[in-house]
Amino acid sequence: MSRSKGRCRLGIRRQMMFVILGLFLAGGGVLYSGIHAKLWQSLESQIIRELQGRQENTLIYIRQLLMLQGANNDEEGYLQIAEDIVRELRPLGGNALSVLDTQGEYLGGNRQIQEEQTGTDLAEAIGGNAAFTMTYPDADTMLVYLSMPVTIENRTIGIIRYQMDTSRLYLQVKQNEQLVYQITAAVYALIFLLLAFFINRLLVPVGKLTEITRQVVRDFSREQVDMQMLAQLADSGRRDEVGELSRNFSVMLETIDSQFQKMQADKEQIVSLLGSRQEFYNNMTHELKTPLTTIQGYAQLMEADQGADRQLASQGLSQILQESTRMHRMVLQLLDMSDKGIYMEMRPVELTRIAKSVAEALEIKAQRYEMRIETDLPEPLWTRGVEERLRQVLVNLVDNAVKYGDSHSSILISGSRRKGYVWMFVRNQGKGLTAKEQERIFEPFYRVDKARSREQGSAGLGLSICKKIMDEHQGLIGVKNKDNARTTFYIRLKEERDGNDDTLETSGPEEPKAKKNPQLRRIQRHNI
Repeated sequence: MSRSKGRCRLGIRRQMMFVILGLFLAGGGVLYSGIHAKLWQSLESQIIRELQGRQENTLIYIRQLLMLQGANNDEEGYLQIAEDIVRELRPLGGNALSVLDTQGEYLGGNRQIQEEQTGTDLAEAIGGNAAFTMTYPDADTMLVYLSMPVTIENRTIGIIRYQMDTSRLYLQVKQNEQLVYQITAAVYALIFLLLAFFINRLLVPVGKLTEITRQVVRDFSREQVDMQMLAQLADSGRRDEVGELSRNFSVMLETIDSQFQKMQADKEQIVSLLGSRQEFYNNMTHELKTPLTTIQGYAQLMEADQGADRQLASQGLSQILQESTRMHRMVLQLLDMSDKGIYMEMRPVELTRIAKSVAEALEIKAQRYEMRIETDLPEPLWTRGVEERLRQVLVNLVDNAVKYGDSHSSILISGSRRKGYVWMFVRNQGKGLTAKEQERIFEPFYRVDKARSREQGSAGLGLSICKKIMDEHQGLIGVKNKDNARTTFYIRLKEERDGNDDTLETSGPEEPKAKKNPQLRRIQRHNI
């Protein structure tokens, strides 16, 4: 029985506290950003409304002055009434205004305002756009500079620049922001304390349960259990999930006996697996006994005949050679099913080249049965493995495709790359495989209906050897049918990257187939 390695250093209570604290800090940061942005957006909107009112009133005053003075609505008339504009606009801007011509040159008013280089508002006004700049000379002061073109009858005849002291609004917003932060911090602290109290109350029974279970573990290590402690565990007095957990723990101990019954069932399954192993050896013995019986029978006949019957001698030698060759091939296949492949050195292998080589090697055999082998291998497919073992897999798959394919049909060898794997497919046209045959096709000594094959003498080890080789390479081999006629065997191996980072395909054993109105906005450029 495994023992506990020690108490956890970071309990549930601390984890939950850290999580809640992290959430509060993150939420506080988001709330701070939202409140700050909203308050300053409100301040800017209020300033913009005031600037728009001042702009409209300024244009009204200037039009009235031009009419009263009998001046023309042009730059010359504007120059004539420049001093009157300063005097009449004092109720709007006091001394904090400057009258300028269309090039921004001083005509009257406060010259210092014309010389203040606080932003690009004056340049914007020269270009025909009203604009403003917000400045902060010190921590408690905010000044706004408004530069507006004087446009009458679609002609700009001058520029007015105001300086507005909005420090009162600025301080008011800062005070409101600070008050909101203080209230929010107090609410957060209260919520955090309440949550901490509730979590502590909730987790105290869990800590007690942990201590009890730790004692149970120690009792198990001594192969004895304190039944009184188990009774205490079962009677926790709670009617929530924690109480249910404690009661379920006691019930869990009672169910240990049922686990022994499951172990008995596992034992029966192991016996069944041993039976399968015995069946394998029986099949192997039978397959080896058949050629030996034939060889022994012909040898005895030839010994009794003493060479008198030349036809019997010729036939006997032929059968002995054929059966000994078959037995030799079977022994080699059995050796191939050993683990020798895992001791071979794994190296980068190009499957595309191997597949083309196999196709060329078996083309003559395919032509003998009026078939042809085609390849669809558009790119090099690299993996890591033992080349001769992987070649053996492809040879077996293509050879089976020839044996069981229809005459006047084609065998297609194709490949692709998908999500870190390379896939090879061998497809033929034939009678296909049933669902049962697909399940057992890779078992040793299993053979489909011999009537489907063009060749006799197979021991049913080829595909099981293929599976063994793929297991050595940590790969996958499988088969699928389409329309109960087209059979496709496929293998999958890990891709050996050659430095390229091409986009990979999806995985799976699939074969390759009007003008807006101007708005006030903060600058560096604010248009009115």
